[in-house]
Amino acid sequence: MREYGDGWGLAFSPQDMNASQRQLNGDHWSDWLATDRPALLVRGSRSSVLGAGHARAMVARRPGARLVELPAGHTVHETVPDRFAVAVRGLLDAL
Repeated sequence: MREYGDGWGLAFSPQDMNASQRQLNGDHWSDWLATDRPALLVRGSRSSVLGAGHARAMVARRPGARLVELPAGHTVHETVPDRFAVAVRGLLDAL
């Protein structure tokens, strides 16, 4: 939910949320493991979408991947944008 000028409303359209939810289903390991280029996996420590164990497994299975967990839910970039930017900048500076 978000507050708008005329009151409260959904942060995303229901159609977009349904499409996003459908994309969560399935086996995405082949996509994740398709390259060994550096990758940053940013996870909110309170995320109910990406569990801590799954995130650690993702990083363990992909060379060059790094996990950063920040105090947020799933929308880390929105909840703690300054800390998200520091994490991304750290990856980019290391390239």
